[in-house]
Amino acid sequence: MERRNSKKWINDLKIAIVNNNLKMIEKYSNRSIPQFSSIEEAKEALHLVNEAMGILQNKKNEIGIKLNSLKQQQTYTLSNTNPTFSFQA
Repeated sequence: MERRNSKKWINDLKIAIVNNNLKMIEKYSNRSIPQFSSIEEAKEALHLVNEAMGILQNKKNEIGIKLNSLKQQQTYTLSNTNPTFSFQA
């Protein structure tokens, strides 16, 4: 990616972060990082990447909590069901 595209890369990543757009953040995680024209641009990009990682970590934690809740609900449901079988001889 060329240097002139580094500003666009930064701006697009900012938009993805502000909108919590996980698909766009994922897209950026698969892209190569452009060459930046200044140290300030590189620092800004590093900050944005850290923000994106934080968003992904929060989503991962949220999914883990929901998964644990579903597991607890399943365990409760299974332990409170009393299957009745009728056998005819």
